[in-house]
Amino acid sequence: MKIAFYISNINKIGGVESWIYYIGQLYGEGRDITVYYSTGDEIQIERLKKVVKVRKFYYQNISCDVAIFCVNTPDSEILCFKAKKERVQFIHAVYSVAYNIKELKANPLIDRYIAVSQTAADDFCNLTGFMPEVMFNPVYLEKPKRILKLISATRISNDKGSIWEKMQILAKKLKSANIPFIWLVFTNNTNVKTDIEGLILMPSTLNITNYIAEADYLVQLSKTEAFAYSLVESLVLGTPVLATNFAAASEMGLVDGETGYIFNMEMDNVDVDKIYNHIPKVEYKLKTSDKEWKNLLGPKQKQKPKDELVKVRCIKMEGFPDPETGKTRRYKEVWTCTQEEADYLINYNHPTSFTNGPLVDIIE
Repeated sequence: MKIAFYISNINKIGGVESWIYYIGQLYGEGRDITVYYSTGDEIQIERLKKVVKVRKFYYQNISCDVAIFCVNTPDSEILCFKAKKERVQFIHAVYSVAYNIKELKANPLIDRYIAVSQTAADDFCNLTGFMPEVMFNPVYLEKPKRILKLISATRISNDKGSIWEKMQILAKKLKSANIPFIWLVFTNNTNVKTDIEGLILMPSTLNITNYIAEADYLVQLSKTEAFAYSLVESLVLGTPVLATNFAAASEMGLVDGETGYIFNMEMDNVDVDKIYNHIPKVEYKLKTSDKEWKNLLGPKQKQKPKDELVKVRCIKMEGFPDPETGKTRRYKEVWTCTQEEADYLINYNHPTSFTNGPLVDIIE
């Protein structure tokens, strides 16, 4: 039996594309199945080639036993398939809803109509007066791999070295090893771009601890850090770290194989199998200078100091933009501020400003 499937366009994503692929996975071995197409997505086509034969359609005569059409097909294309046994049309849509079709005629060139659900069959019957058979779509799923969850929070800038290049090296190594991953990169740099699946640029935010806590690793690939805050935060949360061997990494508590993995700057010692299959369980003791900070900042006050408030008046004829609030102050305008702000405006002096003080006076 020679089976020919025809789909005019193989989309990048779609149910029909999954349908053909699953048919190949389940039934392709030991059967002569060829998929013909006019146009199509290269990635989908390469995937299909692993399970069935795939050929370009250019209106050539195709000899087969069964011809299977995936969507409504023009007669000129149907007639190219010289099917010895039958031509079969599959119904993959609820036509009245998806395409707003009110009436439809069955094609006499089609020997057999098959719908992929009873819903689709009933709709086709309402449109044509003909009830097709129902065959549910096959599904073939390989055992899914665990998704490796990575997170970074970093500037992508010169002071961090070639950090973006290093990140792409790691992502490509994971990809080459067929390790599925999602890597959220929180950054303020909007110029960098990537086409690596799983490497996702996120807008910078001030707090990502929830993301770090759920990640398998935090990744920090800088050339240097004096105090790697995100690294320390990650270890405090019990999330191991992947980092380059900048000097402060070990000082912050990163131990290769225990609290994460350390790479050299060339990224040629990355072991993605170890990263994926041997995620360290972090036991981390935070280094602190709590005593020194308390000595530097002095003792707590029993009561919070209250700001002394005063009324001030603008004495500049042209007014001025208030450096504290950003509001434009007009001549003779009166408002209330702290004594500290008032002193600043009375003694205002800025080397690049034409409105050097005093800008206000204090009134009762």
